[in-house]
Amino acid sequence: MQGQEDSSKLRLLLDSPNFRSTAVKVLADKLQCDKQTPSCGQCIRASRPCPGYRSQIDLMFRNESDSVIGKAKAREKTKAKPKSPPKSEPLPFDPAQEFDEIINVKTAEPEVAEFPPWDLATSQDFFFQPMLPNYAMSPSLEERGLAYFNTLSPTWLRDASLLDDLSQTNADDHLLASMSAVGLASFSNSVHAPELMVRARKDYVHALQLTNTALRSPKEAKKDSTLFAVMILGIYETITGSNERSLAAWTEHINGAATLVKLRGRDQFKTAAGKSMFMQVTSSLMLSCVQRTVPMPQHILDLRKEAAKFGAVDPENPGFRLSDVIIDFTIFRSDVRDCKIVGPRAIIERALEIDKNFIAIFEKPPENWQYETVYTDKTPHLIWNGSYHVYKEIWIAHLYNGMRTCRILLHEMIRDQLLAASTAMTPIFSTSEIIIQGESSVAIMLEMQAQILASIPHDHNPSLNTTAGLLEGSRTYFILWPLYLVGGMDLTTEPVRKWAIARLRHIGESVGIRQALVVANYLESNTHILVWETKLNPRNWKDALSDENGEPVWEEVSPEYRDSRGQWRKKVVRNDEGMKLFHYHVQEGVIPPST
Repeated sequence: MQGQEDSSKLRLLLDSPNFRSTAVKVLADKLQCDKQTPSCGQCIRASRPCPGYRSQIDLMFRNESDSVIGKAKAREKTKAKPKSPPKSEPLPFDPAQEFDEIINVKTAEPEVAEFPPWDLATSQDFFFQPMLPNYAMSPSLEERGLAYFNTLSPTWLRDASLLDDLSQTNADDHLLASMSAVGLASFSNSVHAPELMVRARKDYVHALQLTNTALRSPKEAKKDSTLFAVMILGIYETITGSNERSLAAWTEHINGAATLVKLRGRDQFKTAAGKSMFMQVTSSLMLSCVQRTVPMPQHILDLRKEAAKFGAVDPENPGFRLSDVIIDFTIFRSDVRDCKIVGPRAIIERALEIDKNFIAIFEKPPENWQYETVYTDKTPHLIWNGSYHVYKEIWIAHLYNGMRTCRILLHEMIRDQLLAASTAMTPIFSTSEIIIQGESSVAIMLEMQAQILASIPHDHNPSLNTTAGLLEGSRTYFILWPLYLVGGMDLTTEPVRKWAIARLRHIGESVGIRQALVVANYLESNTHILVWETKLNPRNWKDALSDENGEPVWEEVSPEYRDSRGQWRKKVVRNDEGMKLFHYHVQEGVIPPST
């Protein structure tokens, strides 16, 4: 009888949902299963369906929701009842219940009811985060800035492979911070997201601090990443500049890069990145020298010779030859301003000589320098006078415009000298010489202006509503100086000036080059940008010119050359052409306007 009762209890235990594989082991001696399939022998003899064998997965995971809910409700009811006296009788021992509680280990009875739903993700992070790669699925702002800068690298860099050499692995913090600042600033301006500009400014300040720290170390100052960071910081000024101070700040960064180039010496030509950055800095410095009427630094000229020895540059390359002529141009204009070259004839002859050198380079340009002229009557707000140029490479357009701006400044200088010579007491040129050369110079200036205007659509892609159009349009940074020059010429008509202003505003607002808005404001108000000197302002001639004894010669100026304050003087100076008369203002040191 007792055996039958034990067998019945065992059957009930086997049929219970709380059955565990461990129970089989505990009770194996009383009930052996032959583990036959599809039904075991014990179930066949008992004439009942065999429940089969539980998989390990079923034993590992169970739906305890109903059980937990029931226990939670029971626990709440227990808490609501008054506490039982301490000396209450113990509850009878129930092996099945005790076994179930051990297996479930009180499976988060209060926790399941109290944890918020999102805690599952938190627990997953706790277990799986150590096994994941060390990067986030969603990029950070810094990563977004770096990615956008990489996308725009052809906009700023002549050799975009610099990024592969300097920023892909083990990049220095000051370089990454500067790239992030430029990338976020560009993206902020392009999509009109001012909140991104706040982060860009923080990255810019951080990059300045890190770069200044690197510059204090002789070793770090010579690294490629430090020079590259300084160049990129100059780009930031162009993107975010809102006043003339930003134009000067860009110049300061370029001058700083030129100083680093000098510090790096000839060793920089031993690596591809060093050669490429030297050419990049030299190009930017040439533009700065043209804008400010200063000569190229002598140490840059010396390093260019060293670069040729190392094979970093090819002296016969048309681009290198063009840079030689532009350097000669910067030296010439500086000499005229400093009165190292005086006299209309001497100035005009040297200007025409440099102009011939420009013409010679572009008489037979290389095949990849040749461009196509397209004629159309569409989009007149983007295309001036119904035609535009298509260049094979974006940098070729910049080379052409570099030549065109220099030729405009040369012939503007020639024309001004002819006007000054026409009022001299002693004739310097014949009337026919003045007329012929004057008309030629004016024609060349207008021709160069038209070609610059035709080159703008190549820089400024009309399809700015597409990503490709936006990136192509962002390269219009290099057209700011030519647009300012042609828009501010005294030969410029009002329609051309308004068209140039409109293009600059579109560049600033749609492309995100904020300095374009600064330049547009100056053109619109007919004022000159002080840091960009298009008209020569001779230095104090009192210190530069003298008579044969080395002393200045002063005489009163005739009434037609005297202003309301009567402060114009004339100065007689002896040079190779004989005694020459120059007009000098006591306070301002400039030639009086022609009458």
